[in-house]
Amino acid sequence: MKLKMNFLFIVCAIMYLCLYVPNANAQFLKRTYKLADTTSTQPSSNTVSQILISNGRVFLATNKGLNVATTGGMSFQTNLENGPTGISADAVAIQGDTIAVAVSTTMDQGGTTYLVGQGLFASTDNGTTWTKEPQSVDSQADTTVVFGNDTLRALPVTTNVQNITFSLVFHKGYLYTANWAGGLRRSNDLGKTWQRVVLPPDNLSYINQDSTYNFQLSVLAGKITDETNYNQYGFSLYSDGDSVLYVGTAGGIDKTADNGYSWQKFSHQNESSSISGDFVVSLAGQNSRSIHRIWGATVVANDPTETSALSYTDDGGATWHSIWNGHFFHGMASKDSTVVYGVSDDGLFRTSDLGSSSQVITNIYDQTTKQSISHPSSDLSQAFYAVATSGDTVWVGSGDGSAVGIDNGAGFDASEWHVLRAYATVAANSTYFYPNPFSPHLDVGRIHYYIGNGGRVTIRILDFSMHIVRTLLQNATRTPIDSKGNADELWNGASDRGGFVDNGVYFYSVVVNGGTPSWGKILVLR
Repeated sequence: MKLKMNFLFIVCAIMYLCLYVPNANAQFLKRTYKLADTTSTQPSSNTVSQILISNGRVFLATNKGLNVATTGGMSFQTNLENGPTGISADAVAIQGDTIAVAVSTTMDQGGTTYLVGQGLFASTDNGTTWTKEPQSVDSQADTTVVFGNDTLRALPVTTNVQNITFSLVFHKGYLYTANWAGGLRRSNDLGKTWQRVVLPPDNLSYINQDSTYNFQLSVLAGKITDETNYNQYGFSLYSDGDSVLYVGTAGGIDKTADNGYSWQKFSHQNESSSISGDFVVSLAGQNSRSIHRIWGATVVANDPTETSALSYTDDGGATWHSIWNGHFFHGMASKDSTVVYGVSDDGLFRTSDLGSSSQVITNIYDQTTKQSISHPSSDLSQAFYAVATSGDTVWVGSGDGSAVGIDNGAGFDASEWHVLRAYATVAANSTYFYPNPFSPHLDVGRIHYYIGNGGRVTIRILDFSMHIVRTLLQNATRTPIDSKGNADELWNGASDRGGFVDNGVYFYSVVVNGGTPSWGKILVLR
């Protein structure tokens, strides 16, 4: 999921949705994708927002459900019976044989697309069977919450619109969820019941249940509460071996060592050694020799003095440092005590010396299949959203596929990348375009066609009046990307005149070796 968002727009949208919009179970924005068969060696989707490696298996959270792969990426389980399949998987947590997956859909209202939390899938037998619980919402009467001896005013979140679970973690007998509108919540029965967890308000850096307070549990001021606390918007979680829980919010990083009895907050504003930015989209840990380092993808929220970077602490938050300032990171992972990876809008970053020197990967190319993840003409050209490691094996996820690479200690070998992409194979004189509808600002458009053993290809894009708007290829030499004679060509939505084409229906023709044209249709929605 692409996380670079208009912060103030989302806050205003939540103000409207929390107060006026009921739970949404209809009007979902429908998009069609050509995907791999569930028994194939391909993932089910090319959009990967989280990767988690556990017990020799790789769990990919995709916009078409949870995929489970071997560490080498040679086979995928994409059809989890009665489980999180065919729906956007936003977060995954694993503890022993228990797997929890948060899911969502989208809703189109008034020309704007909103995310809709659809609850939690859980399995206690390592993914064999699944149960489903709805998104945690409050009743209109849930206007207070108890913290120690205080009864605090609280904003009830009664809708699942914009109430999205972005992160999950198991910690001290609870499953914690970081929710955007819904804040921090926890459950001790895998989502059957939930408890709202109180985090510090924006004006306090420390709270505990032995003290007296009159602040509010409120992400947004309105008729019920009169405070807006960005620190109560939940976004990311990290459990430090069941000893310490870290929570990333839109207002900083919160830490508890006593399961929520007390909290300490670290932000850009109220600490002498501060994080780079208060919007914390991801958290991770790294054992660095005798130090346990905590990392956060800390990006700009509201303060103009903030900057986007990776922030880290070696002393539990007493002091903070940052590396790779100026880049919007979506996540991070470590290989060993020194090597750190960061996935950002500007590529995959690697360092073994805390950013003094770096390797930046913006082009991943599979020399065997000829597939790549790098498209200079697309908004998604260099963006990666997820990363995870297992020994020397590094997995990365993007909006245009996932990839597996090898880091033997000196950096990535460009010849050893394996690109994984979902597509349906076609036979002779067949073609399709995906995704469809196609938004040039959000997607990478691909014309998938049959080329046999290879040859010379001409591809033209035409408007509804059958006028040529783009000659994509003109008698160009192309080779297949797989053993079944399939090939891909990218279109970024631009015309031969430059600039994106208008909204509407477009046709395209594919001519291979001077033969009969194959035709396809594209719906462009900018």
